[in-house]
Formats: sequence, C-alpha cells, structure tokens
Amino acid sequence: MPAIKVLRAALLLVLLAACHAQGRRALVLDLALTDPALLEGTAGPWRAAGYAVEYRRFYPHLAKADLARYHVLLLLLGRAPEVPSDALTAGDLGVLDAWVRSGRVAVLGYAGDGEGSLDRWTANQWLASQGSGIAIGDRVLEDSAARALFPRAQPWAVGRPVGGDPLGAAYDPFPLDRNHALSVKQAAQVLAVASLGPPARPAKDAALHLGAPIAAASRLGNGLVVVISRHALGALGPQSRPTTMPMLQLGALGDAEDFLTALARWTRRPAEWAHVPPGEQRVPLTLAGAPLPVELQPAPRSAPPGATTVQLAPPTSRKAGRAPEVPSWIRQVGIRALWTPLLTTEQGRAVARSAASLDSLVGSLDAAGLNLLAGDARPETVVDSLHHPWADRDAVRRSWKAVVNQLQPTSVAWIPAFDYAAYRPPGAWSDSSRGARGEAVGRPCAFDSLLWDAGIAPAFTALARLASQTRHLVPALAIDLSGPRKGGWSGYSMGQEFCDAAWRQGLTRMGQRGALDTVPIPNRYRTLREAGLLAQYFRALEDLVAERARGLRDRALKENGALYFAFRLQQAPADWFTLGLCRGFSLADRPLLLFTPEVETHELLTVYQARGLSAVHAVELPLTLVRPASLARLKRVAFGENDGFWLSSSEGASVRARSAKGRSRSDSLALLLRRLGR
Repeated sequence: MPAIKVLRAALLLVLLAACHAQGRRALVLDLALTDPALLEGTAGPWRAAGYAVEYRRFYPHLAKADLARYHVLLLLLGRAPEVPSDALTAGDLGVLDAWVRSGRVAVLGYAGDGEGSLDRWTANQWLASQGSGIAIGDRVLEDSAARALFPRAQPWAVGRPVGGDPLGAAYDPFPLDRNHALSVKQAAQVLAVASLGPPARPAKDAALHLGAPIAAASRLGNGLVVVISRHALGALGPQSRPTTMPMLQLGALGDAEDFLTALARWTRRPAEWAHVPPGEQRVPLTLAGAPLPVELQPAPRSAPPGATTVQLAPPTSRKAGRAPEVPSWIRQVGIRALWTPLLTTEQGRAVARSAASLDSLVGSLDAAGLNLLAGDARPETVVDSLHHPWADRDAVRRSWKAVVNQLQPTSVAWIPAFDYAAYRPPGAWSDSSRGARGEAVGRPCAFDSLLWDAGIAPAFTALARLASQTRHLVPALAIDLSGPRKGGWSGYSMGQEFCDAAWRQGLTRMGQRGALDTVPIPNRYRTLREAGLLAQYFRALEDLVAERARGLRDRALKENGALYFAFRLQQAPADWFTLGLCRGFSLADRPLLLFTPEVETHELLTVYQARGLSAVHAVELPLTLVRPASLARLKRVAFGENDGFWLSSSEGASVRARSAKGRSRSDSLALLLRRLGR
C-alpha cells in the first residue's frame, strides 16, 4: 500500500508539472509563413510575460495534438487573396472551437490595410458562430493629418483599463501599426481604441473620448479569444510590410511594449477575464459565400514530420549585427544617398534629362552634403536592340556619359541600379508567377528563362561593364526590388512560386521528381504542406535564386573586383527570392548595402549575420521630418540605429524646389541635410 501511494503521488506531480509547462507555452502559427527574423517584435512581449514562444512555420494549421501542449495560440491570419498566402481551413476552426472552450487563449491576428480579406471574412464567420460579439470591419483606420508628415503614419492607440493588474493601468497613447475598426456588442470587451496622433495623457478628471475599437476580447466557454491585427502584435519590430514606426517618437514604442506585455500577462490570469463579458448563444457555422472557397480539410492528429517547431529566441548580441568590414567611406561619414531614376519617362519611353536638369540635380546633391546618387540606370534598354529603338538606347548611353561627367568633379559617387520590380521581359512569358492556390499573380514566373537569360543577366552585365570603365566613381551596383508605392507588384511572398518552371527545378533540387511531377498547379502548395515538404521546397527555390545571383556577381567582379552590391527594398528581406539574391551576392570580405524604410535594424542585422549575410543599412528619410528641432533625433536614427539615410526620388525634387525658393540659408533644407550628415 505505501508503494501504491508513492506511485500515485509521483503520477500526480508529473501531471501537475505537465499542466504547468503547458500554461507557459505559446504557439505561433502564421498563414503567411513569415521568416522568424520578422517575428521578434511579435514574440518579445509574450516571452517577457513568461511564455516559451514556439513557431511552426511550414505547417501553419492547427493539429489536434496542439491542444495538449499549448495554453496560448497566436494565430496570424493570411494575406490572401490580395497577396498569395495560405488561409484558414474548416479544420482550423474546429480546433479553435475546442481550444477556447477548454480554457485556453486564442489570439487572432488579422491582416489588413489592403490584404487578408479572405481570412478576415472567415474569422468573422467563426466569431459570429461562437457568439463572441466581435467582428473585424473592412475600414482601415487612417490619420490624414499625421500622414502629411509621414506617408505611412497610422492612428495611435489608447489602452482601455480592464479590471486590475496587468491591464488595469492607464497608458499614454502609443503607436500600434496598422488596424481596422472592430465592432463589439459591449464596451467592456474593448482592450484598446484608436487615437488621432500622439496626444498627451488626459487629465485625471477629464473624460476620455473613445475612438474606434482596435483590440477586443470575449470569454467563450472557459477560454478567451482576443482579436487584434497581426500588424499591431508585431509593432515592435520589422514586419513583412513597410514599417510605420514613428521615426521621431521611438520612445513611444516603450508604451506599446508595455501594453502588449500586459496583454500577454493578462492571458495567464483567468480570474481577470471575469471583467470581460461572456459570449452569447452559439449558432451554426456557415462558410458559404466566402470570397474564395474555404478549404474543408479536417484537422490532422499532428503536424507532418517535416514541419518542425522552433523556439523564438532573441538574437544573442546586438553588436554582432554590425558588418565586420564596413567600407571606410561609410564608417567615416555614413551613407547619405538620393535614390532617383537617371532618366525620365514620357509616354512609356526613356528620355534623357536635359543638361540643366542634370546640373540642378548634381548641384542639389552637393549643397545637401549627400555622397551617393543611386537609381534605375535602364540597362535593359541598352542591351535589347530588338525591342528598343536606337534613339532609346542612345538616350540611355548619353545619360550615363553625362552623369559621369557631372559627378567627376564632386565628392558624390554613383550606384547605377537595375529596376527588377518594374522590369517586364519583352515577348510572351512562358508562364505567369503562381500563388498557393495556383492563381496567376500577373508577373512572369521567377524562373522563366526569358526573364533571366534575356533580361536580368545581360542588363546586370551592362552595369558591370559601366562600373569597370568608371572605377573611381561607381563603388557598387544595385538591384531595386522596392516596387511601386501604391498597388502593383510588391515583391514575392511565401505563398508563391508554383509555376511549372519553379516546380520542376525545385523538385529536382529536392530529389523529389517522380510522383509529384504531375500534381496540378492548384494542388501543389497543399500537397507539399501536407507531406511536410514546404520547408525543403522554399529552401530549394532560395538556393536556385542564390546560384543565379552568384553567377551575376562573379561576372560583375571580373569586370571590377572592388564592387559592392546594393538592394533597395520596401521592407526587410525575408522571402525566398530576396534572401536568395542576398545570399548569391554576398561576399565574405564586404557587406551588402541595404536601402529600406526600416528604422530599427540592429537585431535584424544580427540574425542575418548569423546566417552568413553581412550588411549595412540606410533608412529612408522623409524630408517632412527634417526640421531644426528634430535634427538630433534624426541623427540618432540615421547614424546610431543605422549606417546612414536615403531620400526617395520625390524627396530629391523637394530639395531642389525648396532650395530654389530662395529661403534664408539658416532655414534651407539643403543646409539642414548637410548638418544632419555631420
């Protein structure tokens, strides 16, 4: 009998330990398959709240076994149909039902601001069936006054006190990235509301004007569901969208971190959930009428063997993010660049700048103390005599010669670029790029031979020859992947590429040719996902891109062995195509030059460094922020957090326009930029 009692006690301790461990584990599933490097901002507050945060990237759907291991689910919804990605399934919704009814916490992070409408619709259907009293609206919240200063500025947030500690505190308004307006049945469900601009904390007795709800919760059964945008959850770090961080108010991110950490801690205190109203009566779930058909596949017992789960841990050292061999000219004065196309376009044709226009451009660079001119040099025009008339090719060559002559007497260097985002191969494509459902994306397949052999390769070789003739003036060659500012192509996602050329080459690289050869295009993504082969497939695509990029790099280095390589991007590199290019162009003895809008990049560069990618980074600088009172803060961002700054084409026009108005020298924009660069 004593032995039996001891055994029972031991079993009880084991069960208690298992429950305790489960209560400290959070699972991140991301239907956009985001690189872990871009999830640090999402995971950080939950780690600070005591959770071990785990991420299963390449099987982003719920399995029944997840119920026994995790207490919290951070479900980041997909970007489809606007951007190719995976999407919620009927099996996910079934496990979600069991998840919250059994006392666990589900955090639904929807995608918004021009993407993710499919999963927002599906999530709303599930929330309605559960009687949650919460619905995600289609209206994107905007702050037009703030956007006059910063084009991607978003309304700030105000936390709503809920019960006692940790969400009972009052918070100063804080930035929380992109959000849609939520509708709620009861005000007590609201965790945060939108606020226009960063107003001061209201007086103690002042009534707080409530804006649109942007974070809300509901008790369902014994559990809890929280609805908030995936962008808000990741507001503390780089994401797969251009950053909205307030460049002059980075300290306010501390308030955002406090709120997100308090939210994470709150999920560990069921007694505090009593301040949130319970859900209403459940109704049957219906998925008819979805923007795209919802996959009806039931949830598996467990994820496929090839879908590994990793723990999201912070980078080991911030200092390690600095590239070891930074060029002396960057180390001494930093990057101070203007990114603008060398030629203008009229009726679809390349037109050389007039001598006066080019002289004005170079003069403004010198006046502002900028040391780099970068931008599209139209090399594809020069190398394609079949599709571009002699006049167009001659205009490009004359522009190259003119800019070299203008820059030679100055201290400004030139980085000519190939604009991949805007390039379209002439003639018929062999296939379109294909998304996760097999849908045509409206761009050539990334492995179309015409795209590389007749376009990218000869164009980049032309730039390399130009660099060999102007060694003293051209320190680097660039590829522009930034795409258009509004609409159109915005880069490859982790929901593509499934065109025939990519499929054949990817399977060959994986050693999986045979039974998978005949899988129809609409079924390819799902087939790989359920077989646990998605990670291998995207790695194969990245390797194939890296090989092609390495060939371009080596060809360029034969022309000029001292070249550096640069990339302009809309966001931090994290998809298979961009990372493949970066890997292919990387060199052990010199860093890549990255031009993005990202503000805080130390931790990100640490991750890249650990992967063998050395890089320095210049941040995009909106000229509307360049004022005498803000120079000190801008300098900390440009030369403390980053290795310099760059201005876009429109900003360069502003420099010339404002300089031409004859303002006093002490107040001129060019002088402010020169002071910023010191």
